[in-house]
Amino acid sequence: MNMDGPLDFENEDLLVNPPPSADKRKKVIELDDLVSEHYKEQSKLIDKGNRKRKASSKLYDSDDDDERGQEALLSIMNEICSEEDTQEWGLSMFEDQKAPTRSLLPDIDNCYLLKEFMSSQLNSVVDLNPDNGTAFLEGLLANGWLTKLILTCARVETIICQWTLDILLYSPKEDLSSSACDFWCSILLSQNKVNGAPFEIQWLPNYQILKEALESYGFRINSSQDAEIPEADSKSQGPPQNIRAWLKLVSACCQIRCKKPIFTASQLEQLAEVLVWLLLDRGLQGLSLLLQECLISVTESFREEEWVSSCKNIANSLASRVPQDMNCLRIVESVAGVDARSKHLRSTIANQMLVVLLEHKESDENLMSSLMAINLKEKSCNLFRTYMMLVLAENWLLSKTVFARSIAPIFGLLHQKFVPKLHIFVKDAEAIELVNLKR
Repeated sequence: MNMDGPLDFENEDLLVNPPPSADKRKKVIELDDLVSEHYKEQSKLIDKGNRKRKASSKLYDSDDDDERGQEALLSIMNEICSEEDTQEWGLSMFEDQKAPTRSLLPDIDNCYLLKEFMSSQLNSVVDLNPDNGTAFLEGLLANGWLTKLILTCARVETIICQWTLDILLYSPKEDLSSSACDFWCSILLSQNKVNGAPFEIQWLPNYQILKEALESYGFRINSSQDAEIPEADSKSQGPPQNIRAWLKLVSACCQIRCKKPIFTASQLEQLAEVLVWLLLDRGLQGLSLLLQECLISVTESFREEEWVSSCKNIANSLASRVPQDMNCLRIVESVAGVDARSKHLRSTIANQMLVVLLEHKESDENLMSSLMAINLKEKSCNLFRTYMMLVLAENWLLSKTVFARSIAPIFGLLHQKFVPKLHIFVKDAEAIELVNLKR
């Protein structure tokens, strides 16, 4: 008998020996239960996969909608761009070159300088004769000795003048043409004196000779409005190599007009127009600085009483002939506003182009009123044309200090009205607002 164990009646007490809890009883898991649980888990996985596929399909549909919206927007943009002609600037100002007239071609055998050489003692060393006289002078010209000799004598005869000018304008040898150009620039701008007498030039070129040379180069003097950008493989078109020497000669002739007037005011106007047209030729971009310097020489050679009327004549001629596209802006930008007259010319050209674009409303008040009346929300509004007119108006007003100050509030309002919306046209990032404006 266990003395330490509970008594018989204590075993029957529920407080001392409580019955086992039903929760703690272990359930016997049968094979059917395992199979059922497996199918439940598989069903959950399938449902989860279906939900993922539905969510991804909604995302793809949203992406497709975005792509379709972008395509529609691009199609509208292409339609707008097709309505606006925004071709690049540039005109081919030279066509097929012609045979030069060569109206100069003097008889070099009658040259006084050559005869002096033949009769001097130095001829025993040089062995100069009429057959090799031209080659001898070309050698002197090429190495610069002819220029030094003429400057020392402070006198140049007619035959030498005509002979060197013919080489300058028409010689296919670039080094010889360049030497002839240096010769002419030196004698035209020379301040040398001998025995107190100024440098004597017996013969000077004229406008007709320079015009004939330009025509022989193939320059489109009267067909600038019909000129087009040349084909990439074009071999017959393009500026000739002598055009550089031609420009330097024109510049030198203009610089001495106050002492030796070679050109009349009307001829200077035509030269200025030619130079501006040349600035539109992409084939001459390498000569842009030389062209601008030459244009400044031409404008500075006008007398004070000639300048105002001549400036307007130049602007009127250019505005009436230039195509109404990017070339309008290029012409204005090509006139470098580095001095008072070039700024005046730039402003006048811009003004006359506005007059043409706005149907010849020549009053300044009418021009400004027409600009203010433009409504960008109208479907018929030409945004590119509006942009051109704003740029032209800016260049027109920049040189008019007093006028610009007096209309500053009006122009400021005009600028605020148009420029932000034109930036929308330029920036692809804000294309939606552009479409709203177009509608």
